[in-house]
Amino acid sequence: MKTESTAPSGFQALVDAAGAAINSIKINGVSAGQHRGHPVRIKTRLQGSESIAGLANLFFKMCDAHITVLADPKEWQRWEIVCYQLLNGDQFQAFAKGSRTVCQETVPGRNLRDLLKSGSLCRPALEAAAREIRRAHLIPCREYDGPWSHGDMHMGNVIYDESSNRARLIDFEIVHNKSWETRTRHADDLLVFLQDLVGRVTGRQWLPLSLCFLQAYGRPRVIGRLRTLLEIPKGIPGIWWEIRSHYCERAKLRRRIKALAHALDAWAKADDRTPRSPTAVRHTAPTLAERVQ
Repeated sequence: MKTESTAPSGFQALVDAAGAAINSIKINGVSAGQHRGHPVRIKTRLQGSESIAGLANLFFKMCDAHITVLADPKEWQRWEIVCYQLLNGDQFQAFAKGSRTVCQETVPGRNLRDLLKSGSLCRPALEAAAREIRRAHLIPCREYDGPWSHGDMHMGNVIYDESSNRARLIDFEIVHNKSWETRTRHADDLLVFLQDLVGRVTGRQWLPLSLCFLQAYGRPRVIGRLRTLLEIPKGIPGIWWEIRSHYCERAKLRRRIKALAHALDAWAKADDRTPRSPTAVRHTAPTLAERVQ
């Protein structure tokens, strides 16, 4: 893995191993099944996953990432069900099977990573994702003693159903540290989504896509907090950015994040009292509909 890390060489092997473990996502096995006539997604915590999770958590601590992989299978099982019921329980149920497995009634649609890869990502899908994340961020959660947050809000964890124009969130292995302030947890969810996006689109797509997403999310104070997070760090935290951004080349990553930061600054300065929509400061950038069909 090529990086520009300034981390001491004694840590590099550990960082590379942790990054590979996180990136390969082999903590759980996932399969499809049926339960009482309904399709279900079956997630099973693999044997040996505790060690992988422990390594990932050490890496997160070194990165000052403020997130934790739920290493204990029972703790993960409980949280996975709590979150699934909290966000999707209006139509879809989740339940435990044994001590290491969770069964979830399958939500319809495709995840946004797959849609983007196939060239099918559209404005309604991106806006639906933002609306669902905003809705989830307003749900009270006892574990946080405040509003809920995801902790691993990449595009693969957002499922979009075109027939209902509805997005839903899945996969809850990672949690934000409870000491982190609510607005920062929510801004971090937005950041993770954008980090995943930045390494998977062209330069011409980046700004229209990211601003469309943030416009639909529509919470200026959280977006203002996001702006403070748009600084690519050096050292081990910078490696975590690289992993999150799909190993986007560092100079390219800097250019794109800087462009987004400038757009958000222009949005905030446009009106001291009521920030304008990001689309108002896009100038001649192509629209999402023009660039992504």
